Amino acid sequence: MGSVREAVERATAGGSAASQSGWSRGKLVAACNLAYLNLVLGDTDETELQLKVAADEDTVGNSYGLVLLDTRAQLAMKRGHLKEAEELLRSQETLPPAATPWYALSVSYTLVRALLLQNKISAAKEVALEGESRARKARYDSFAEAFRLSIVEADAVSSGVSSILEMLARQDGTPRSLETCSAVSVILATWYRRAGKPRRAQIVLGRAQRTLMGAANVNLELAAEHLAKVSIGGPTASAPATLDSAVALLELAGHPHILGREAFAILDGTGCCAQLALLTVGPTIARAVAVAGWTEAEAVTALASAKPEEITLLGPHRDDSWQLLVRPGPDLDDHCTVAAVRQLVDIARTLDRYRRDEQERNALWPAESLDGDPESIWISEQSIELLSNARRIASNPSPVLITGETGTGKEMLARAIHRASQRAERPLQAFNCSAVPRDMLESQLFGHKRGAFTGADTASPGVIRAAAGGTLFLDEIAELNLELQPKLLRFLDRQEIHPLGEPHPITVDVRVIAATNADVERLVAEGRFREDLFHRLNVIPLRIPPLRERREEIPPLVEHYLRRVSVEQKKGNLSISDEVLEYLVLYNWPGNIRQLANEVRRMVAFADRDSTLTPALLSPEILASRRTIAASSTEPEIRVRLDQPLPSAVDHLEQTMVRHALERSHGRVEEAARLLGISRKGLFLKRRRWGAREAS
Repeated sequence: MGSVREAVERATAGGSAASQSGWSRGKLVAACNLAYLNLVLGDTDETELQLKVAADEDTVGNSYGLVLLDTRAQLAMKRGHLKEAEELLRSQETLPPAATPWYALSVSYTLVRALLLQNKISAAKEVALEGESRARKARYDSFAEAFRLSIVEADAVSSGVSSILEMLARQDGTPRSLETCSAVSVILATWYRRAGKPRRAQIVLGRAQRTLMGAANVNLELAAEHLAKVSIGGPTASAPATLDSAVALLELAGHPHILGREAFAILDGTGCCAQLALLTVGPTIARAVAVAGWTEAEAVTALASAKPEEITLLGPHRDDSWQLLVRPGPDLDDHCTVAAVRQLVDIARTLDRYRRDEQERNALWPAESLDGDPESIWISEQSIELLSNARRIASNPSPVLITGETGTGKEMLARAIHRASQRAERPLQAFNCSAVPRDMLESQLFGHKRGAFTGADTASPGVIRAAAGGTLFLDEIAELNLELQPKLLRFLDRQEIHPLGEPHPITVDVRVIAATNADVERLVAEGRFREDLFHRLNVIPLRIPPLRERREEIPPLVEHYLRRVSVEQKKGNLSISDEVLEYLVLYNWPGNIRQLANEVRRMVAFADRDSTLTPALLSPEILASRRTIAASSTEPEIRVRLDQPLPSAVDHLEQTMVRHALERSHGRVEEAARLLGISRKGLFLKRRRWGAREAS
């Protein structure tokens, strides 16, 4: 709740500043935020006041309208007016679509909650199914999971089991959020209660309570709603060591304070411990969180003299180390049970560590292809930013001008924009302006009527009409002759074309993406390209950097092409030597990705089956590009020749120093980064750029 109150203070300050400056939109945003935040805090009067402030503003757009609608409905639900909330939420259908689907999904989810509270199970499932479909299409995974859980909850209320089994059989391996883990447990408890298994329901409900109370910034209102649905009576039961208890440990491993409570409940429920304590150990003091067989003071005292095998480390949380202190009972079964739970905790923490390492690597360098197109690997900072911008503007109908050297992947980027746009189901037509004779360009682009000119035996719609409703990709747009440029400009301005031989213009709805490797501004200055056409095409400019500016993408690109070409040429399992990879990374690649792909294809053609590619297979110009000398690894100095390109010398110096630092630190990355005077992330990025793998 601390962060919510801080948010209220910031929103209040922002609203005050907006009022003083006369910024109406800022005042509206502050009122929307304050209405929702006060609702979370339970202050319904202040929520209603802020809703009135927001309603007085005349700048409410579609998105803000949905925000206010959602908050009003939640306020009505808090006051018990469920029917009123449902009617408010269903009025969303009469509003125009919001710019971002997130707002509409939030309203739909609130409607699902209102319907479930009224026990309108069928209606709730219908809305949730539709919401899940929209959320997955918009790539809002958290909303999709929330709708899926609502469907499962509806099934549990109606004693259905199919979606519950589907939920439990989830195979994707991704960790659930704490709120989701708790919601799953509540749903299972609901089903167990209805199935006449109150003991089982109590056990699962206890897990839900432990998880929810340990979650940060938990929505206490929703938590209370969930927990109130399973009113069983009596205290919640301790959890015996069952298979689903083991799954709970695996899912909660990333949260030591909750993992500890769950492990404590399992051990306490089995009765295998003579003494048991969950403790937090800070810099100056230790504290007992839960005890069995000890008092809190006795547990803290016992920790000081405990044997290593009696302590299970759970991990740090808020600067404290969470630990379990366990002394088994006298029987062999007691010792075996304690050992099994300890092993489960250790496995859970190990899996969570690997999972977090993978997430960190992806966050530092999230390699991805263009919507499944493997021809271009996007892992450099420039490429990731470019890809993000391309997806952001995909739904905008304005023309896009993609610039970049030959072979950088301009058409791939254009296809990615088309796939991410609302025109994805319509055709994308690619047209190279330099690949058609100048006297045929007009008829190819705009089409012609039969008999419009000599040789026009049949009518042709042209590529613009062929792309109707979709996207037209005009490659090498700078090669378009001056005579046709006014016609293209008219089409961009009015969406009209005038095919040869047709008496009247034709309206065509097409989104245009143009590309060129030429300096169009220089062509404009020289009078070879119309300035007005350039500005009309350059509404959204995107520049693809050359491969030499994103060398970190070379190793994965080489791996991709080597694997693909090896299969095409039936060369078996080919590998590439580190020396060859170094040549490829350091080369300047004037032909960019296309040249790199051809170089790999050439090497594979000359390679023996199941062999390793060596420098002897490289093209002469690539072999001649590298003139560095090996540095001595036994001396604390490096000799660098002066007759070599500066980038090659700098790269060689960096690699040698990194290797030396890793040797001195015995492979410890953090220590090596300190010796080099750079951050751990900086070292990681350098090694990734060279194709190295981070030491485990």
